[in-house]
Amino acid sequence: MSNPVSPIVDSAGARALVVEAVEAAAGFIGQEAVAERWDQPSALEGMTVGALAAHLVRAAGSTIAYLDRTPRDAKPDGELLTPVTYFHAAIDSPIHEQIKDVSAAEASVGHAEIAAKAQQLAVDLEVRLGQEPSDRLVAALGGRHLTLDDFCRTRMIEVLLHLDDLAASVDEPRPETDPAGPAIVIDICIGIARNLHGEWGVLHALSRAERATGPAVFPVF
Repeated sequence: MSNPVSPIVDSAGARALVVEAVEAAAGFIGQEAVAERWDQPSALEGMTVGALAAHLVRAAGSTIAYLDRTPRDAKPDGELLTPVTYFHAAIDSPIHEQIKDVSAAEASVGHAEIAAKAQQLAVDLEVRLGQEPSDRLVAALGGRHLTLDDFCRTRMIEVLLHLDDLAASVDEPRPETDPAGPAIVIDICIGIARNLHGEWGVLHALSRAERATGPAVFPVF
């Protein structure tokens, strides 16, 4: 069963939300509280605060990386990925197991460099996303395509959830962002749960826990 995520916001809105989220993350990563705990454990097991920050920046920056390697006139060779099916494929990808090692290596350049990279990424994303047509595709996960706007929706999970993780890691308030961003994250997570457990599995988990059966529906990651 494939459940596309409802758009919630239009194309320009999805792109603007990513830019806003990355700007918020860049501002947060630049804080002294993050610098002071750079080499300390984060709220995510097996990752330091620095590795978590580096992973957030890499995940957001993949938007530009995927655009650069996908021709503007690209046509999908099969069914497009949705944000939901993208995350199913991403979790099964070999790179998923390498995230902690890659993030630790990238964090080794230090707080100042990652913070500067995050600030520049926010600027670059605003320019680049504003230049791309509404029907633009990106190739991800072995060349499978999804729309740029849906890829932007997947970045909301990477940026907003890891921004929350960073805030928890350094005992600082999470920056406020447009509520449409978390709404997109919720929509995707519910879609993943529906794919994994079916509509009634999700409904029971949300409203009839006494009748829920099988493996836990939530969390989905």
